[in-house]
Amino acid sequence: MLSACSAPKQKGLVYFNDLESIKGWAPVNLSKRYAHSGMYSNKFDTAHVYGITFRQLFREISDDKIIKVKISFWAYMTPKAAGKLVMEVKKPNNTTAIWTARDMGEIAPKHNEWQQVDLELTMNDSINKPENMLAIYPWSIGKGDFYIDDIRLEYILGY
Repeated sequence: MLSACSAPKQKGLVYFNDLESIKGWAPVNLSKRYAHSGMYSNKFDTAHVYGITFRQLFREISDDKIIKVKISFWAYMTPKAAGKLVMEVKKPNNTTAIWTARDMGEIAPKHNEWQQVDLELTMNDSINKPENMLAIYPWSIGKGDFYIDDIRLEYILGY
């Protein structure tokens, strides 16, 4: 028997993706060449400049105000790799409220080895609106390959 009710919001406010269970579910360029854990990672190259993207409306994340987003992931950078980790907030009319990017070469400076990246992004009140959409994604802008694995997002809430 089905009943009409709203789906509960996630209580832990932590999202994790190891790229193992996404195979077949989303159009993400998965690679077996390098993986931090399991068999797969998300590969970025000149043909695959965008990869796994987290997208969610603020109201679907929490009824409380989001103060910060903590992002943790593992990155494997080849010598000619260049990219950005982007956080974007869009308004309902699809205009950009904020777009910010961190350079992958700065946050993951080593080549040919897995390195953990930990970032905190602070939210301001002007973008913290229930109808706005948050998107977080890696973006390749270079000729070399890089790989992302074991992505974790955590929301820090205020009241």
